[in-house]
Amino acid sequence: MYKAKHTRPDYVDFDLIVIGTGAGGGVAAHVATRAGKRVAVIENEKIGGECPNYGCVPTKALLHATETYKTSKNGESYGVKNKGVSLDYPAVKAWKDKAVLHTGTHEGEDFFKNEGVKVLRGDAWFLSPWTVSVNGRRYSARKFLIATGTKSVVPPIPGLEDIGYMTYRDAIDLTRLPKSIFVLGGGAIGSEFTEIFSSFGSTVHVADMAPRLIALEDPEVGELLQKIFESRGVHVHAGAKVTRVTKNGVKKIVHVEKNGQTHKISVDQILLATGKDPNTDLGLDNAYVEYDRGGITVNPMMQTTNKHIYAAGDVAGPYRFTHMASYQSRIAAHNMFHQDKYKADYHAVPRCVFTDPEIAAVGVTERELKEKKKEFQTAITPVSIIGRANTSDVDEGFVKVIADKKGVLIGASIVSPRAGEMIHELTLAVQHRMKARAIAQTIHAFPTWSEAVRVACQKIQSS
Repeated sequence: MYKAKHTRPDYVDFDLIVIGTGAGGGVAAHVATRAGKRVAVIENEKIGGECPNYGCVPTKALLHATETYKTSKNGESYGVKNKGVSLDYPAVKAWKDKAVLHTGTHEGEDFFKNEGVKVLRGDAWFLSPWTVSVNGRRYSARKFLIATGTKSVVPPIPGLEDIGYMTYRDAIDLTRLPKSIFVLGGGAIGSEFTEIFSSFGSTVHVADMAPRLIALEDPEVGELLQKIFESRGVHVHAGAKVTRVTKNGVKKIVHVEKNGQTHKISVDQILLATGKDPNTDLGLDNAYVEYDRGGITVNPMMQTTNKHIYAAGDVAGPYRFTHMASYQSRIAAHNMFHQDKYKADYHAVPRCVFTDPEIAAVGVTERELKEKKKEFQTAITPVSIIGRANTSDVDEGFVKVIADKKGVLIGASIVSPRAGEMIHELTLAVQHRMKARAIAQTIHAFPTWSEAVRVACQKIQSS
């Protein structure tokens, strides 16, 4: 907690200063200014933050291009002649750039200004609990919201810094595809870029120290994704450790250790997808705000250890999703200026990975329940049994639901086309603690992928 001598000055420049204009900060800034508050935002990069500029939007635009390319190439199976289908990667990048442009973030500064929000460009540094410095000028406020996001983790692998690597920010702006690439990290980012590069014809190696891809989800998810990737020619190195990186001419040699053996893998590029660290270098000690390697410490009302300073988004965790950042930002904006307080509730957070097929999950995993020695029941339905799979020529994927002993849904995993859309029915059920029976008794349209959700829920016993 901050010390008593640091009392709020009689006059402050703003009611709220928001540090960061991504989903974690921008939402609160708009809410507060529309409520008549004097608001300033501080940004040291592009307005809008990571999602529209470097993350969600550009990667999903590239993934849409991969889906279109693969569908065009495979059209012969369905009577669609595909002679002359080829890849123009500079044009793919141009499409990605167009999608980013359509978000309107390039006009974001004007949008803030038109709402009456003061835009301050530069790095923020707390001088005291009530004052920050930006480019040598001081600004004070009644409330602060920290939404500074994260940065890529660079693992301490010998030779990596000298030989060179890409991050996801570099990968989205390539104008030429690498013939071969080593993706270091098998989580969501690593898996999505594995999908992108392998679909466009690059030889891809993806490695993770965990025993499977997407390791935080239930085992069936990562095991099926590995099987699908390998069927397409991707080299998956699960349970492997990269010990060093060397060079042979223009090639990068990745030394991978697995099961006591070391393998040398020669590639053109290395992509880091080994996680992210919170951006906490902004003088938080001067503001008496506690933080650690995981990010800024917040309570369920999004307050830091200094009660007039809030934090939201990736810098606060526990989930690093755009939808989580905007959710937390709304909570913070409300709690700053209202007596009745909202609390964040994370028991029904949807999690998506946009591979082909898509992966989506919500609630608890089977692993978490076993660790806590909780009673539960599960049911799995392969999507291949439903009519939509037949008409779409899909034979891989499943819906898995998890319920307590009374049949109340508490978690789910889906690997299927359009899993990101399908998960919301189950998210609603988990959020409102509905029984699986309620979904099983609900009419689902034929033929849709969501029929597999109904069938899986039908297998759960209710009391």
